[in-house]
Amino acid sequence: MKKYNTSYETILEKYGLLKTIVRERFPSKLKLSREFVTAFQEEFQRQTAPVVTEDENGNQIQAEGRNRHTVIREFQKAIKFLTKGI
Repeated sequence: MKKYNTSYETILEKYGLLKTIVRERFPSKLKLSREFVTAFQEEFQRQTAPVVTEDENGNQIQAEGRNRHTVIREFQKAIKFLTKGI
């Protein structure tokens, strides 16, 4: 076991820093209006919904909507911006 621990320590020294994750929290007493929450949900649905278009012959073409994780990440950035003044 001691051999394992020493080899582990040398590996750590060779690869450098360990990555730390910082989690950001929103204010605990943040009150959002019902209208804001409803608009937020509607915008999320609109962003992730499939896109229907037509080609030159009039046939419908359905493409996938935007990736849910990408949209959530963008919304989180927007909420950080909105709550900065609180």
